[in-house]
Amino acid sequence: MKFVIIAVAFLACALADVSELAQPGYDYPQPAPLAPEPAPVESYIPPAPPAPEYIPPAPPAPEYIPPAPAAPQPEYIPPAVAEPVLEEIEQPAQDGYRYKTVRRRVFRHRN
Repeated sequence: MKFVIIAVAFLACALADVSELAQPGYDYPQPAPLAPEPAPVESYIPPAPPAPEYIPPAPPAPEYIPPAPAAPQPEYIPPAVAEPVLEEIEQPAQDGYRYKTVRRRVFRHRN
């Protein structure tokens, strides 16, 4: 249905009355002819001065660069002796068992 409405609207635009376009408002006069160009005048124009050329700077004077010092010889360095870390050991109870306290979990009731 939409296609039919669009097609009818397009057809109405294509067949619309365009008689107002024949009015003199759209009948523009031709542009005026251009005036003839003046005859060329022969005159001497000196050549342009030469463009400056790039002259690179003089290369730097060679300098003596002493050789790099020799790298030290790789040698084995033993690792440092680590001191043993002494941990505190829990002493067992009188009966020989190690007792741990059990933490009690408290759950909050959410509504």
